[in-house]
Amino acid sequence: MKAKLLLSMGLVCLFFNQNFAQTNSPVKKLVSTSPVQTSNNSNVLPIRKVILYSNGMVYIERRGTVSGNADINLSFKQSQVDDVLKSMVVLDLGNGQVGAVSYNSSVPASARTGEIPFNIESESENNAGGMAGVLSQLQGAKVLVTSSKGTATGSILNVAKRQKVIKSKDEETTLPLDYSLVIASDSGEISGFDLADIRSVKLLDEETKHDVNEFSNATASARRRDAKTINILSEGTGQREMIVSYTVSAPIWKTSYRVVLDDAGKPFFQGWAIVDNVSEEDWQNVQLSLVSGSPISFIQPLQNPLYRHRPVIEIPNDLSLEPQVYDPTRGEGSSYGMGDGSGTGGGYGSGSGRGAGTGNDADEAPPAKLNAVTTSVSELLSSENSGVTAAAKGVQFGDLFEYRIQRPVSVNRNRSALIPIVQTKMEGERVSIYRESNKQDRPMSGILLNNTSNLTFEGGAMTILDGEAYAGEALMERLKPKEKRLISFAIDLGTLFTVKNEQVREPAKLVKAVNGIFQIHYFYSDKKSYTISNQTDQKKVIYLEHPIREKWILSEDTQKPFDVTQNFYRFRIELQSFENKLFTITEKQPLMDSYRIASLKVEDLDLFIRQRYIDEATKQKLMQLINLRDDLAQIEKKIAELNEEEKIISNDQSRLRENIEALAKTPEAKQLITRYISVANDQETRVESITKERKELKTQREQVEAKLAAEIKNFELK
Repeated sequence: MKAKLLLSMGLVCLFFNQNFAQTNSPVKKLVSTSPVQTSNNSNVLPIRKVILYSNGMVYIERRGTVSGNADINLSFKQSQVDDVLKSMVVLDLGNGQVGAVSYNSSVPASARTGEIPFNIESESENNAGGMAGVLSQLQGAKVLVTSSKGTATGSILNVAKRQKVIKSKDEETTLPLDYSLVIASDSGEISGFDLADIRSVKLLDEETKHDVNEFSNATASARRRDAKTINILSEGTGQREMIVSYTVSAPIWKTSYRVVLDDAGKPFFQGWAIVDNVSEEDWQNVQLSLVSGSPISFIQPLQNPLYRHRPVIEIPNDLSLEPQVYDPTRGEGSSYGMGDGSGTGGGYGSGSGRGAGTGNDADEAPPAKLNAVTTSVSELLSSENSGVTAAAKGVQFGDLFEYRIQRPVSVNRNRSALIPIVQTKMEGERVSIYRESNKQDRPMSGILLNNTSNLTFEGGAMTILDGEAYAGEALMERLKPKEKRLISFAIDLGTLFTVKNEQVREPAKLVKAVNGIFQIHYFYSDKKSYTISNQTDQKKVIYLEHPIREKWILSEDTQKPFDVTQNFYRFRIELQSFENKLFTITEKQPLMDSYRIASLKVEDLDLFIRQRYIDEATKQKLMQLINLRDDLAQIEKKIAELNEEEKIISNDQSRLRENIEALAKTPEAKQLITRYISVANDQETRVESITKERKELKTQREQVEAKLAAEIKNFELK
């Protein structure tokens, strides 16, 4: 393992030294000193500055010296032209005047061929395709036909087709379609030529020739999609500097980090940027910058002429056009700030000599072993003699952060480079990180990284070297200055967690009556007990992450979190060697049970007494309300009984009236009628009594209802 690590780190350092050994001093000026001969010639300004963005864009700046009238040609891929047209800036810094910036137009083939009276389609059931398909669309065109039978001149009438069928005794065979060209000469002679016999057809009309050539050019331009040349003209005299800049899409630059932990867990941080040149041009001694951030970028189709469909509308007699008013566009503003940071490092050299002498063998020093390792890679990596120096200076502007490479960089086309951008010591400590959802019994080994620099570290992969050995790998998101971040890279097999849950309903914390509602406020608690065992002889610092849940709060007896993130409470726990510790986290959820006082029953009061929600005095007050409600219920019951009795009497009186009416027609029923009338008189007397009793009961009901409402309204808990 150590041998592989040594070899890989050695190769990285060797790669870096070979690429950056060109110069050890910062570049003061990255402009070409030799003039570019541009008078009456096409030239390309050399690339002098490249800024790569983490959103997949690259800013290219070309600078050079021109003389006289400058004619600059820049070649781009078809996919890059829209970005170039959107962002290009052209400057002539001397006695020159920038003229037109032109490029070969890319009118869509469909638009260019729309005006041509024919097209080329593949053969189908309804379309002949090939020569027959083309000639059939050139009716009336004058042509010279050369065939195996001779030549003839005339105008195309049509292309005829015929299907031959060969019949035999047993079956019929259908042959492929035959096509023949029919032309009419100036003298009126009509001739037919089998297409299979025709060697050539020459177009004699200039307009037809033009249409065919236009169609060929349009389809050819649609096929040649990769080549695009932008021509820049600038008229002037004498030598002067010319600048052209633009942005195009590019692979995002990536980062990888090496972190060395010392005995105290303090990290030494080394960051490398990976850049890719996938363009068709070498980057030779360019000023390179790497920007961390997410600026908005989009593609807008600017290179192709756009056509808008216009419907054909019949003009009415009373047509009236009115001007349209549109909302104005809204402007945007921006601000920026500055800051910087840099890394430090150095280098060293060594030499050797050889001589001869005499002496006893016993006095001679033993020969040194070639593979002997006296200093670890971790120590060399974090030392000032590592031979690796951070090549970037950090600059903050707005929400973006730029790593400006201090020395010129060369990256050939279709090649990539690994560039050191960070070389610094940082604050941090060795910790263990526990999150139950990740692994229930073991935490993760990691570090608490504190970015004490003024640099912004782009997110990327991280390789951890602990002491003299590889310790693991991690992924880090973007880290801003002064920001702290937990980073884990291995499982901590020296710490054991045991988790136990307990959920209970706590006694009522508050009982009150509000607007006739009896409210009981209490907490439902969720207690989680963590038993933590340090199984090593080393002190442990553990960060326990407990998820934040909506509508749950930490109880008063729970230790205050060391930190609170968007999703977790973070507790810091220290364990001495071989120490066991019980750590509890209790969360409470406030809840409330409510009862309508007017609907309380004696059973409810007994429950409240058992749960100690109320005392005996409060129970007696509530019993008075229940008694009033019972009195009201009795009154309602009596009123209902009187109403029912009155209904029965009314029905009985209807029956008596019908009987009296029927008996009145017979002379022998006089006695029975008298009896019925007597009963009816008694019933009328009872109806009058019912009416009086009901009125009294309704008065009592109103009094009891008013008293009950007042008692409920004025009910208080003391």
